[in-house]
Amino acid sequence: MMPHNFRKTFVLVAVVAALSTGCKYSKQYQQLTEAGDKYTTAVDELLVKAGKLQVESTSEDILSDDRISNRTVQQYIQVSEQDKEVLQIINDIRNHNRLLKKYFYKLDELARSDAPERTQQEIEGITNNLQKISSHLQTTRFSLNPGILKGIGHLAIHSKINGALREELEKRDRTILQELTIQQEMLGKLSEFMKNKVERKRLAQEQRFVIRPLINEVAISDEEGWIQRRNEIFVIDTRVEELDNASIALAEFKNVFKDSVEGKITGVRLNNALKDIDSFLALLENKQQPIQEEISNNENN
Repeated sequence: MMPHNFRKTFVLVAVVAALSTGCKYSKQYQQLTEAGDKYTTAVDELLVKAGKLQVESTSEDILSDDRISNRTVQQYIQVSEQDKEVLQIINDIRNHNRLLKKYFYKLDELARSDAPERTQQEIEGITNNLQKISSHLQTTRFSLNPGILKGIGHLAIHSKINGALREELEKRDRTILQELTIQQEMLGKLSEFMKNKVERKRLAQEQRFVIRPLINEVAISDEEGWIQRRNEIFVIDTRVEELDNASIALAEFKNVFKDSVEGKITGVRLNNALKDIDSFLALLENKQQPIQEEISNNENN
């Protein structure tokens, strides 16, 4: 299980908060910006792993069905088309995630720039693309629950935020809150969808690598290998949990963003968020290390 504090982390860029709390925490905001960049990259990696899980699960289904009745090319193509559909949705979520990161970096530029016209034009393009992708995502199998966006209102922008940044926030605060909500919902729905995939894959692999060799009249020659493979199959796949936690964490980021813009953020809360991000990244790196070692071993063999 991931630390409970991970649920309170998704901080992409908290520079906006500096405008309402002063320059005292400028170093902290720089750290948060760096951590936010790493975190967004981590979410992207989680989505890549979700795509791999989709293909792994359907591949096991194909093999299981083929053992019962020989599959045709047309049946294989039909399953592959379903894979392509889900992989395209995941890719769209990845692009949406990247555009959100770009948007918050542009807010930082807008706050620091003496000539914001170019940045304003870039933000216009980013948000247009965000809305195009999210509109398409809502037509997929992961469509939003009815009314999920209706309760989103405008922010009470803090009086210390002025100039081009204030103009941007007044223009698009509700839009960005909507896009954050859409991203949050998509991660949650993808997690829910993948739960079934994890179980189907586990059952199929248990049948293929554990049960079939066991009931075969020929004795298992590599008993240690059979035990190791059975253990690997029963190890909990954390990919779904990671996606679920990413969705929950994004909900908290919305609160961090809102409080930053409205001047309600505190240095203590930002410091806690930074610690939470560091904990999550360390945990993710530890999980990735065995995978990288396995890949390296396979390449050497």
